[in-house]
Amino acid sequence: MEVLRTARLRLRWFGVQDAPFVRGLLNEPAWIANIYDAQVRSDEQAAAWIRERLEARYWLLGYGFWAVERLEDGELVGLAGVIKREGLDHPDIGYGFPERFWGHGYAREAASGTFDYCRQVLGLRDLLGTTSPENHASGRVLLAIGMNDDGIQQTDAHEGPSRVYSWHDPAPRSDAEDLAALRLRWRAALEGPARPALTACVTPQTLERVMASRTDLSPEAFDHLARRWRPLGDDPTLRAVRTPLGWRLEIPANRG
Repeated sequence: MEVLRTARLRLRWFGVQDAPFVRGLLNEPAWIANIYDAQVRSDEQAAAWIRERLEARYWLLGYGFWAVERLEDGELVGLAGVIKREGLDHPDIGYGFPERFWGHGYAREAASGTFDYCRQVLGLRDLLGTTSPENHASGRVLLAIGMNDDGIQQTDAHEGPSRVYSWHDPAPRSDAEDLAALRLRWRAALEGPARPALTACVTPQTLERVMASRTDLSPEAFDHLARRWRPLGDDPTLRAVRTPLGWRLEIPANRG
């Protein structure tokens, strides 16, 4: 499922067919040194990692880490996106590219596209980025897209210190404005242009029902869910609930 495009890149959902690329990326020396060692050594382990760490988040959050492809030839060149980590107060932009694709500006372009998507499509008003203290190259990317350097900190999301970058929307907004924006995002997701952000519009309780015993996490299953919910696009009776990640819509149990 396509998420967004930039001048040279297409960001889409990962699938198990991408296991060989993911295995290689997770075993890049820079990934292990600057992020972590996922202990993924085979394509089978990579496929499991995609299902558990990537596909599940697309459903549970409405966003995640996406595959980065070159538009000119469709080659898969990296990973970029945004996730909500335990131990961090706000969603966290991240990216990773094999060394053979360094030096082309792909990280900055993918991160910039993600940053815009987070604000314009997901409606996020607070974003973070974290790097290892020595990873100055990634830090320069985060500064270039508009984030601020908050210095080296010990977060609850990482074992050792991290350099933390942040962005916070300075414009005040009322609850009424937030709710109006939520319903616009909801309709855009149901109608197609922002389909991958669909589940970012609904409450965690709704998602618990959706995910109960679910095994099919494919884009086709996601589209089926959107079609099921489409009649609710303009339903003024849908209850909005304030959650730690902002206002969300509660979908009735018989539709979830």
